[in-house]
Amino acid sequence: MTTQLTARRRTRTSLHLAHRPSACQQARAWVAEALTRWDATREETDDVLLVMCELVTNAIIHTTGPIRAHLSRDHQGSYHVQVDDGGPAAPRAARPDEHADSDEHGRGLVIVGHLAARHGHSRASHPYRSRAWAVLAPATPTPAGPLTLVPAPRSLEPTS
Repeated sequence: MTTQLTARRRTRTSLHLAHRPSACQQARAWVAEALTRWDATREETDDVLLVMCELVTNAIIHTTGPIRAHLSRDHQGSYHVQVDDGGPAAPRAARPDEHADSDEHGRGLVIVGHLAARHGHSRASHPYRSRAWAVLAPATPTPAGPLTLVPAPRSLEPTS
């Protein structure tokens, strides 16, 4: 039995976001709607949503100015996630109650790195200054092949 992959058409969409905490929720709804229209799998949707939310959250926390999110899918089925922002914000002073042991931040790019085939940062064109991006490769289907039967384990104990 052979499987046939359907050709995917290139699709893209962009969204301007306000620099406020609700931007992540807005981006999440926008991405979910786009991926539904593009017939993304559940796994693809979960991964793309997580990567987009991490990049938007980083833009909200660590940058200033406008935010623009981009999402596209190429002909091979790879998803391109990109967030442009106004550039680095001034570093904030640590609060006395902040402890490294209980810090809930700092894992976003590790997650992005785990899910993405590649990711990085670059300069963005005006009015943006910084760009974070990630490319998520399509899930590779397991080809259907001949069924291999494995014999049940046998005991070396004598039977009565």
